[in-house]
Amino acid sequence: MVKRSHSVLRRLLLVACITFAFVCVIIILSWISTTRQLNAAREAGVFASAEEGMRDRITKGYIKPDDYQIIYAGTNSFDGSNPHVWYVIACVWGGHRADGSATGSKRHDWDQPGSFFLNTKGGWVYVPEGAFPQLMGFWMKVFGLAGPGSSQPTHDWGSSPQRDCDF
Repeated sequence: MVKRSHSVLRRLLLVACITFAFVCVIIILSWISTTRQLNAAREAGVFASAEEGMRDRITKGYIKPDDYQIIYAGTNSFDGSNPHVWYVIACVWGGHRADGSATGSKRHDWDQPGSFFLNTKGGWVYVPEGAFPQLMGFWMKVFGLAGPGSSQPTHDWGSSPQRDCDF
């Protein structure tokens, strides 16, 4: 009976050690991934606001647009629980895209680009959707890398564009 309880205790201890090691590996890999992605984003540009970052993306992505307007800039969470993860949407009229293609489509004459921006302690950075900005935002909060952000949008859904630009 004593040998059997030692065997069960050793198995439980082994399972606990493996689980602990697995959790440690997840945390370490998340730290490495998050910091690498943030460093790459910082190298591409740090902005005073998410809106400034979107204006920079429009400047780099469009050639001689007639006009543009930011129509939403706020948290990507509806309850504002991640104030450092923002999504910004703009309307761009006229000109053409940097790749030479025309702005707009057969249905309308505007583009409606949207981009994620994360607030770090040093400012706002652009993060592409493929980098999983929501997940990065979670780990930024865990590791203390997130800036304060704001749960209040600067351009809310209620602020309609000054020109024709439907969702």
